[in-house]
Amino acid sequence: MTRAPSEDLVVLREADFRLPKLQEPPGGVLTFENVLILPGGSALYTTTGRPIPESCLRRGLALEQYPHGKPEPLDQDSLRLASVAERLQRVVYLPYARMAHFGHLLTEFAGNIGALVEHPQGLNGIGGEHSIVVVPARFHASIRALADLLRVPSSRVISTATQSRPTWANEVVIPRPSMINRHGVSRRHFDHVYHVLARLHGIGPCLPGFLAYSGKGKLYLSRSRLSPGMRKVYEEDLLERELEGRGWQVVHPQELTLGKQLELLANSHTIAGCVGSAMHLLMAFGTHIGGRRLIALGEDVEQTNPNIMLQAARQGMPFRHVVCLTREPLRGEESLRDQNLRFIKPPIDIASCVDALAVGPLD
Repeated sequence: MTRAPSEDLVVLREADFRLPKLQEPPGGVLTFENVLILPGGSALYTTTGRPIPESCLRRGLALEQYPHGKPEPLDQDSLRLASVAERLQRVVYLPYARMAHFGHLLTEFAGNIGALVEHPQGLNGIGGEHSIVVVPARFHASIRALADLLRVPSSRVISTATQSRPTWANEVVIPRPSMINRHGVSRRHFDHVYHVLARLHGIGPCLPGFLAYSGKGKLYLSRSRLSPGMRKVYEEDLLERELEGRGWQVVHPQELTLGKQLELLANSHTIAGCVGSAMHLLMAFGTHIGGRRLIALGEDVEQTNPNIMLQAARQGMPFRHVVCLTREPLRGEESLRDQNLRFIKPPIDIASCVDALAVGPLD
């Protein structure tokens, strides 16, 4: 942990996040036999009613966080009712399947589905010729888009929302996620991100050319023009003007095509911005962008999601986190997700600190 000399801003490095090690989630798939799938469920169960942890979305250093709720064991009455349930032969189960949020598309979605889009035989290669994909009920709205992405008939992708009664699966395959929020990211995850974006946005033809860029500019990813209801940073426009005066290019990613975003990222030696989804697009380059600098503006280490740091470390990007933001008090019906941020120092001081990190040595 260091302090910028004139602005008295705390600058964090990878070690300051106090993770015991850089986690490398294992690859491959997990296979379970005689698995119970409940209507509307978000978890799978063994024959004794025990929840299967790997069937749940989990986060955190010790995988202790269950954002969709930690399932409880089934009681004997529930198991008796399930004893006459229907049976499926072979299922591929995905604990996370939301496609609408760009940041989670590149992290948890690509992490869970990556093995299916990367495999030359797709679903057939992972689950077998007659297997079907099952996702939790909360992702029912994504199943048609999911079938299109996997290039399979819609009948091969279902959610637990469509079940009318319990179902047993003779065999369930769960791909091991290549990225786990707040836990770790594997090198294979970058290939998963590439394959997902290639199918959804056709980036395949353009990306090899961008990899040849030398990276000369300083790029700031702004949140100041995001839609109402999305988290904003007060006076970010003042910071942007200060950075532009120091030779930075300020862009608003949501206003650009994905191809243009990739081009700008590839042509920059330093990328900075408030912690957010736009930085995750760098994962499409894998380790080819190693050596470029990544500067995140955020809160103190206790309040900051370490995903950007984990990503940068795995990609080989020198990373610094400038502690310069704090949350505004909640108002009315706002949730933590909607909570806006404000700077704790004048924008001119933050701009000086960020620019020094971009052009000076990182000791």
